[in-house]
Amino acid sequence: MLGMVGGTAVAAALAGCSTILGDDDGAVADGDADVPDEPIQAGLQTYTEGAASVLGLQAQYGAEIAIQRINDAGGIAGREMELDVAHEADAAVENYTQFVDEGKDVTFGPISSGGHAALAPEVESQGVVNVGTDGTVTTLYEDTVPDPTYSFRFQNYDVMECVTAAREAVSRLGADNIDSIAGINPNYAFGQDEWKFFKLAIEKLVGDVEVTHEGFPDLLADDMSTHITQVNDTEPDVTFSSCWGGDVTTLMNQAAANDMFDNTQLVGSVLYSAVDELGQDVVEQAEAFSGSRNWYWDFPNGSRWSPNEDLFQEAQDQYDVVPTAHFMSGYGAVTAWATATEKAVQLTGGWPSQEQIARSLEDHGFHTPAGYHVMGSDHQGKSNAYSGRMEWDDDLGRAVLEDVNVFTPQEVAPPIGTDAEAWVNSW
Repeated sequence: MLGMVGGTAVAAALAGCSTILGDDDGAVADGDADVPDEPIQAGLQTYTEGAASVLGLQAQYGAEIAIQRINDAGGIAGREMELDVAHEADAAVENYTQFVDEGKDVTFGPISSGGHAALAPEVESQGVVNVGTDGTVTTLYEDTVPDPTYSFRFQNYDVMECVTAAREAVSRLGADNIDSIAGINPNYAFGQDEWKFFKLAIEKLVGDVEVTHEGFPDLLADDMSTHITQVNDTEPDVTFSSCWGGDVTTLMNQAAANDMFDNTQLVGSVLYSAVDELGQDVVEQAEAFSGSRNWYWDFPNGSRWSPNEDLFQEAQDQYDVVPTAHFMSGYGAVTAWATATEKAVQLTGGWPSQEQIARSLEDHGFHTPAGYHVMGSDHQGKSNAYSGRMEWDDDLGRAVLEDVNVFTPQEVAPPIGTDAEAWVNSW
């Protein structure tokens, strides 16, 4: 059971616990706060159709379950939440502007790193808080909006999961057995950012390596055979891929058909995002290692950590999916905003302004079934990172992660105020 000082029924529900410990001395009780009667209007943009929806719908499902739990617990200071969902496509800024014009109290998303880089300056201009679900490019809060007020991101970002993948590769293969690497990564900001940081981190961990292939297939490409052939011809010790969603399915299906897994060890940052689409033969051939960002639904196992088991069962019952880290992206983004807003209500005695909610989110710590998270003063969420070996589970009828490794934020993230590339180079 969690112990949370100053906790509330909403915080407990979102953490997956039925009761909480601690007290609220000095805070205004929700029932005494001066708040409007009408529901909170929220907007989420994510991929709801096409190959990218393999990942995008998971974020939507997670956000929806978080809001169900908030409403079942009586709402935030008595206000229930209502959620509108927009298809992200290539319209991150347009979707956000539409949400603001409609009077939304808060927005969530997007998925795409390119979309997030375009969106964040608009959020600062419009002044309605957005909590990003994914869109994990490293430069977002280093270069694009280095001094944000209203823009936040829940999910661990690129440098964190690339350092995780590099440490995972060294842990599994041994530093002395990694002399050459290749990369197959999607051809946009996210894929280029991930390859840059994986290559930098692995070189720091094992010394000089030969790069035998650097391939950047277009996002949602239907043919990756050119890159697979290059890997087969050069046989690198490790092939890193940040492909996600439908691109994982394409890469791994075509790699299995062309025996790529006989010639290299595949290590990915988010391969598990395609868990509901991958077949048994492919999973068993690949024996791949995959990151799972800041949550894996079976670690700790449900017998030891019931909030994991309960959320997994809700996802199965409502949506018939194995929830992934992107499910937690949606769930966690809503939880970050909801718990910070309720804290601001208690402190101010009324419904807080956008600026007061934003200030409440800074250095805000909160629980979800994935564990404890902190939204830093740099507006970047940081949590433990997970990675494991993908194996087929006959009972589940899907891939699972075995022998899960857990990496703390201190192991995979630069200190606040430190440039990520400079931090890795300082090792």
